Amino acid sequence: MATYYFYKNLKSISDFTELSNSDIYTKVPDDWHLFATDVKDSTKNIEKGKYKEINMLGAMSIISVLNVDRTLELPYIFGGDGAFILVPRRAYKGARRALVAVREMAKEAYGLELRIGSISLEKLSSFEKEIFIAKYKPTQNHEQALIKGEGLDYFDYLLKLDDKFHIKDKKDEFYELDLEGLECRWSYIESSKDETLSFILKCPNEKDYKEVLENIEKIIGDSNSRHPIDENKLLLSFKAKDLNVEASFLSKSSLGKMLNLFKLRVINFLGLFLMKFKIGEWENYKKRIISTTDIEKFDNIVRMVFSISNKQMEKLEEYLEKEYQNKKLVYGINKSKHALMTCLIFERHGKHIHFVDTTNGGYAIAAKAYKKRLEEIN
Repeated sequence: MATYYFYKNLKSISDFTELSNSDIYTKVPDDWHLFATDVKDSTKNIEKGKYKEINMLGAMSIISVLNVDRTLELPYIFGGDGAFILVPRRAYKGARRALVAVREMAKEAYGLELRIGSISLEKLSSFEKEIFIAKYKPTQNHEQALIKGEGLDYFDYLLKLDDKFHIKDKKDEFYELDLEGLECRWSYIESSKDETLSFILKCPNEKDYKEVLENIEKIIGDSNSRHPIDENKLLLSFKAKDLNVEASFLSKSSLGKMLNLFKLRVINFLGLFLMKFKIGEWENYKKRIISTTDIEKFDNIVRMVFSISNKQMEKLEEYLEKEYQNKKLVYGINKSKHALMTCLIFERHGKHIHFVDTTNGGYAIAAKAYKKRLEEIN
């Protein structure tokens, strides 16, 4: 039986705190493949102010693979400076070619080095490492994958240990990279409270997740009250610095970039006009964006972005540190005054996905703090 629609056919859950419930997960078939991408020396490049470009490459990795076969639904995780993507065998060759082209785009457009690797689920199973998938549907317009099992972490370890899992193919000069739907046209989004956090959390005992997440929610509020995107602060950008990230991959030449920059400003002006005067479906466009943001996810580790007040921050850090000392959890935080958003638009007034992170290093810096605490506790 063909397994390429296995993810599409999974039922979804709506309660994020159920992520540790083993009954909601299904093992990924052995004839699927796992791809991983990450930006080399991401911390150094973040210090150079290139985090928007780094975020774009994570999103680019995902959209390039999704566009290989639009009849499929694929599970993936956006991690700020990279991504994990799972594909069935029939999409493997196309996904591999696409990611090689993205690696070249990273060099040409942003001067960044993107590492890519792949492994079959059959090979992971031979190491006695598995990957299980569930679907989480927080809103009517948005579904995303929940991923558990040791497979992701183990593959990340293999990539660092042995470059035989790295993809070193040369780019096919005749291959046309399809990035349709990838956009980055919004200004940095000011926090509606005092801070916006990129937050990483792991409970060594999975049974603790539900209690810990419920306790955190009591401190920071529910998903609506802590949402990092405020409709009133969601503003289209007309600044070259913001729009150049998109203009740079649309054309290689300086003239082409200038023309694309002009085109993006015109498009943004038109969008601003349509939203301001509430013309047609544009009246609710910002609400659609907010309802399709990727602000909480699980890939054997919880990743969240949320707004928080100073008072809530004090209580949250006190709670997290207490439970960290009790070895109930390990965490990492990155604070910022702004969020940044990278968008995948499949239908202008239909299917969207919006990846949200914080501006000054986001998940990448939170992960660094998490790993430091993990080393200390061990």
